[in-house]
Amino acid sequence: MDVSGKTPRPGTPVERQETTTGLAIGLVAMVALAAVVRPLRPAVALALLGWLAAVRLRGRPVPPPLAAVLPVALILAWGALPQPVATPGVDWCEAPLSPPSTWRLAEASVGLLGVVALVMAGTGSLRDLGLRRPSGRVAVLSVLAFIAVGPVGLLGGTLIGGLFFGRFELDLLRPWALVPAFLFAASNALAEELAYRGALRVWLLPALGIVGANLAQALVFGLAHTGDDFDGPMAPVILAMIAGGFIGGVIARRTGSLAFPLAVHAAADLPIYYYWACRVAG
Repeated sequence: MDVSGKTPRPGTPVERQETTTGLAIGLVAMVALAAVVRPLRPAVALALLGWLAAVRLRGRPVPPPLAAVLPVALILAWGALPQPVATPGVDWCEAPLSPPSTWRLAEASVGLLGVVALVMAGTGSLRDLGLRRPSGRVAVLSVLAFIAVGPVGLLGGTLIGGLFFGRFELDLLRPWALVPAFLFAASNALAEELAYRGALRVWLLPALGIVGANLAQALVFGLAHTGDDFDGPMAPVILAMIAGGFIGGVIARRTGSLAFPLAVHAAADLPIYYYWACRVAG
């Protein structure tokens, strides 16, 4: 019943809202499962793409919950492919377009193309998702955050990368490695921030509300950081990623921009490139 004591008729705004909320929860659960069970990722992405094609062929608007989860599903599907990693005798460390960096660039392109296609279909705008010029204060803080977090991650080595891959050593005596490392880190940050703190959070807002949408994107983000690629303990990584994703979502909403989460994310990912391409020991 509504507040007037009357039972809503089928198709009323209350029932439509309940249907949308249920759809959003179901789709979030689907991509969360795909995040954990890697073999499911391509199938989930294809199913969502098929649904999108059917909706567009009928000339209907894209349901916001479908638009919200699709970029994440595409990135997860790409992540089901083997990640290139240097082996003894293979030197990718300073190659401007090393396989690890171009692999991440392709991943970012897949996610970005998905978002752009949804925007062109009338779902929303890139500005709505946080791809806009930040305020001067946010821009300065973003630059400072990158400058502060990047060296800490690189010099600490296992402080960040070790959470994911266990203990290893990095070869930091090759300055040109920063070129592919930045490409790798920027690509990964753009893909994940746009998909999670952008599309998933923003386009779930009508169905789940501010807190619910932010919690949903943070949860899927945390679960996506599991699998065979990660050698460290899973529980601390998942919890750390959920917390970081939630805080990033709060910052993105309050600033209206992805600039600060992008800067911190890219800086934190620099040592991960070194793991894939410049590792000394594992």
